[in-house]
Amino acid sequence: MLKSLIKTAEAGEPVYINTVYDYLSSVPESEIKTLHCILTLLEADDQRYFPIKIPAVLKNEAESKFISEYVWAEIYNILSSLGGKRMDIYIKPEDTSLYELAENLNSVFGIGKSRSARTGYGRCINVIDRMLDTLSPESDRFSFVIHTAEKVPVPVPVTAAPSTGKNEMDIYRRVTSGMEGKLLCGIDVGGTDIKIVLVKDGSIICYKEYDWFPAKFTTSVQLVDPICLIVRLMRARATLDMYTGADTAAAEKRMNEALDISASEEQMLTACKTIENLPGIKAAEIDGVGMCFPDVVVSNKIVGGEVYKTRGIRNNPAIDYEQDFKQLTDLNDRIRELIKPGGNVLIINDGPMASFTAAVEIAASGSIENIKNGVFAHTLGTELGTGWVTEDGRIPDIPLEVYNFIIDLGSYGERRYEPDDLRSLNNFNTGLPGTLQKYTSQSGVFRLALKYFPNQRPDLFKELMELGFVAETANDGLKGYYVPTEPKDMRKPFLEHMMALPERENDEVNDRIWREIGEFLAVTWIETEKILKPLAEPRILFGRLVKRRRCFELMCEGAEKIKKDIQLKVADSGISNTPLMKQLEADPHFTVAQFAQAVGAVYFANR
Repeated sequence: MLKSLIKTAEAGEPVYINTVYDYLSSVPESEIKTLHCILTLLEADDQRYFPIKIPAVLKNEAESKFISEYVWAEIYNILSSLGGKRMDIYIKPEDTSLYELAENLNSVFGIGKSRSARTGYGRCINVIDRMLDTLSPESDRFSFVIHTAEKVPVPVPVTAAPSTGKNEMDIYRRVTSGMEGKLLCGIDVGGTDIKIVLVKDGSIICYKEYDWFPAKFTTSVQLVDPICLIVRLMRARATLDMYTGADTAAAEKRMNEALDISASEEQMLTACKTIENLPGIKAAEIDGVGMCFPDVVVSNKIVGGEVYKTRGIRNNPAIDYEQDFKQLTDLNDRIRELIKPGGNVLIINDGPMASFTAAVEIAASGSIENIKNGVFAHTLGTELGTGWVTEDGRIPDIPLEVYNFIIDLGSYGERRYEPDDLRSLNNFNTGLPGTLQKYTSQSGVFRLALKYFPNQRPDLFKELMELGFVAETANDGLKGYYVPTEPKDMRKPFLEHMMALPERENDEVNDRIWREIGEFLAVTWIETEKILKPLAEPRILFGRLVKRRRCFELMCEGAEKIKKDIQLKVADSGISNTPLMKQLEADPHFTVAQFAQAVGAVYFANR
């Protein structure tokens, strides 16, 4: 079986990590060795047990390499989702080869190296260290501790996150009320755009969308300043509504220009200054800002720092990245300067915001019973976001960087391309192959288009080139394919084009792309179930990739090939149960698929 898996990988086909796990779980105990891994979490030093099995005998270098990558991937996925303080690994004294594999983990994951020197698997340790800096600064830095022992002190198995004994589910009903007299702002920060909703007295009074490309930024202030400017613009918009002075035509003109999706930062700043300088003006006071940001967030602080959006900053040799990144970590303090003294500035990752939003809407449908098992959600856009509301209503303080999960140990051919090449399955941030970033997000759609169109639909490949969605360039004499981002960022229109093709073409090639994305989601379901053990079985999907019904239906077909009883639910107008979401659903210009997260962020601010 192992020989067959390697042959499949060498043929360029996927070898899903759950397939390897299932195979090793079926091998007789006499032919298996086990790494007994016990992870100590940040929350109350809770412990989780993960047995990782490998064949007792590996026949050649190819098998050794494949199994090593499997072990590294399993541990990487565990740490990317749960974080932790340390991992203790227990090995029987006679398993000397296993001890060597375990001892090598400190090198593979960069333990003892500086953050800037860590590459590949070590990037998840950087995230853990930054979380420890915020949540447990007195703790030692993360490490693997290897033990030889006949008996493993296996902790009591758990089925979900450690419970505090306090049920917080009622908050999902309370946040939708008590908005009278309040001015609240919800912000959904993405990799291609920022979406903003402004709410006054329980009614949406403004929507704003701003396109950007943060991965090209070279300092954190370039990320921070536009977000703060948008908050300032929302304050100016509310101020203009309240203003009773005469001759506001110029100010209204500037505001309308600033609210356009194509507005520049200069136009937004001009609108703010024009309104702020009106005679006798008194600025509106924002009571709360809720925001989801695509990075690890703990205690309202952005602490991850290893995502695609910060790649340009991370790779800037002219700065000290750790020092510069603190400006992004302190974004909540910068926003607080723009709102009412004592007002809320609450920030979480975009995945948890999705699960929070879904929980609020489900709770509003009639009964808290509908979310008694919690909520598990994904956002499918520039990246894959993941969010989890546990059965007792909490959002755990864990990285939950599921987009970094390695799900494919095969597809060797697509590893040879550098990460920015559309054909590559190597992660933009870590360089590691087979991660969900290149499978279930827009990069996955682009990769599959470049995988199938040139040979199976050359007419569609030619169309991508003619429309300017794909550009061919040479790098060190090697041909590569990329999405142009200058002078215009073509990522969003490229994705819109791909989402329209299944209905336009009605062919197997385009259907296959979306079915395969569904397969990847099913593997994601299996991996999150194995590591996190959430009680919530359905996965609620937000984001641009599920905006078109046909694409979602094809995803479901593909997912069911891997897991027949999988439950995938799209967060479309059917999720609209709260007053604000119903207002969004009724809007003639904006959709629930676009702005649901921003609306959820308003409720998050109203806590």
